[in-house]
Amino acid sequence: MAFLLRHRATRRLFSTQPCKPALVVFDKDGTLIDFNLMWGGWVESVAWQLEMTTKLPVREKLFDAMGYDWISRSIRSKGALCCTPMGELYQVAVKVLLDEGVATDAAERAIKKVWTMPDAVNTSRPLGDIPALFLTIKAMGIKIAVCTADNRAPTLATLQHLQVDHLVDAISCGDDGLPAKPAPEQIWTICHNLGVAPHNAIMVGDTCTDMLLGKHAGCGLSIGVLGGASSLEDLAEDADLLVPNLNKIIKVLFQYSQQAASS
Repeated sequence: MAFLLRHRATRRLFSTQPCKPALVVFDKDGTLIDFNLMWGGWVESVAWQLEMTTKLPVREKLFDAMGYDWISRSIRSKGALCCTPMGELYQVAVKVLLDEGVATDAAERAIKKVWTMPDAVNTSRPLGDIPALFLTIKAMGIKIAVCTADNRAPTLATLQHLQVDHLVDAISCGDDGLPAKPAPEQIWTICHNLGVAPHNAIMVGDTCTDMLLGKHAGCGLSIGVLGGASSLEDLAEDADLLVPNLNKIIKVLFQYSQQAASS
């Protein structure tokens, strides 16, 4: 599949300068690693334990609230699991019990009892040769960042497992205290800390929220990677470019670097 360019005359909110790639900001789950493997198994485990703990038929209600299709065992595009920080997912789970008439204190105790973090190592299946990709990007003189809704500790564990933690220049996570995606503050903070203008940053992600993040932050380009948590239709709404997999990223970076050099 060839990648599809989406021309958006209105997306340059902060700069009219051409994008000269100096930074690539990657989402983590669904972009670098398999989303369903990590989060599908996690939400199924939490739901079963919650139902056994409370003796209430809440399993399917939790799936629905989280945006998980338990029949196909897949994440629903634009569902809560796609881009919601763990702290907010916790409150989603609490609300499921509150809606069942469970008292607030009892609901909090029940969720706290079953709540765990996903296995950041054993369920981190890479979607390509991530070390080779990152090494090539670094060889081009381009910096790398990871921006994720996941918490910092599991994010660091995953990057170490993928053997790329030493290649990442900056990380922004869901528990860092900044507004969640698609608010632009995470990318603005990354760009400020690395000394890169947002219009020279490229956002790479698998969800429509990632594409909106790039748009809101004024990134020079938002690249949607197919096969993640969002459907092609949802991803295409705000992506500048769609690619079938991570292998195409290097070609895009090379083309945009060449265009910037010749302009």
